[in-house]
Amino acid sequence: MDKEQSTDVAARTQKKQNNPDSASTVQEAPPHKSLYRHASPLHLPSDISDTLKAPVLPDIDPDSISHEQAHAGITIHIPGSVKMCWGDEIRFYWGKNLSSTTLFHRVGENSVIRVLCISYTFTPYIQYGLVDLYYELYRDHRLIGTSPVLRVNVNYAVPVTSRQRQRKRRFTDH
Repeated sequence: MDKEQSTDVAARTQKKQNNPDSASTVQEAPPHKSLYRHASPLHLPSDISDTLKAPVLPDIDPDSISHEQAHAGITIHIPGSVKMCWGDEIRFYWGKNLSSTTLFHRVGENSVIRVLCISYTFTPYIQYGLVDLYYELYRDHRLIGTSPVLRVNVNYAVPVTSRQRQRKRRFTDH
């Protein structure tokens, strides 16, 4: 049976819509998946480590971090680099502890791209003595840079109470 003689309305209207002479028909291209994540940049930098700066501990002496400071929380600033880009992943290490984030803004040379507060009250791996602080930069899941290491010394000595000081004085006076 011919489509024009068919009682099927869909078959008759489809022929009219596919007619190239029909000016009232507007067809849009079918939607495609975004290729943004699948597109790879023309050139990934091999290593930008020389442009990265070590983490900074403002107002803290990295050579003697007290037990109290480690448990109260230490502020860490991660400095920016002009070679950092939107979408880069930053993985910060405090010894064995890892914190990661993605950049969602432009970065200037003298900017601070991340401010962290590390507290031994909430970290899974508590380390005393010398601890290495550094961060790695990943682009498209590839390591493109490692910052210089900032080595800090976290003291284990628990704070001494006034009562403990009195006992110590009594025993040393004899």
